[in-house]
Amino acid sequence: MWWPGSSDFQNGGIFRSGIAIIVEYDVEPGSLGEHECRVRTSAAKCLQEDGCLRMEVFVPEGQENKLVLSELWRDEAALKVHRNQAGHAEDHAHIDELCVGKSVRRGNML
Repeated sequence: MWWPGSSDFQNGGIFRSGIAIIVEYDVEPGSLGEHECRVRTSAAKCLQEDGCLRMEVFVPEGQENKLVLSELWRDEAALKVHRNQAGHAEDHAHIDELCVGKSVRRGNML
């Protein structure tokens, strides 16, 4: 990551490359607390993986049944290792069972 004193910032760059993923969950009414716990638990595990640079979880203002996860991965190889781990699909299914909808956006950092 960059900050005003980092070499990326000093060399004119704003951020190094990586893969950004934004997941927006529409959560079943009354389930936001449990859903947040599940997402945060999964995010904490991801942050221990080589190549996971950021996991941020937040509730957008004025949207009481929505939760957003912002991810940043070093590269496609790190993301592939993450997705191929044993239990990955089950972790996502456990999170998604409290959702009535979900959207995922992915892009390359510039």
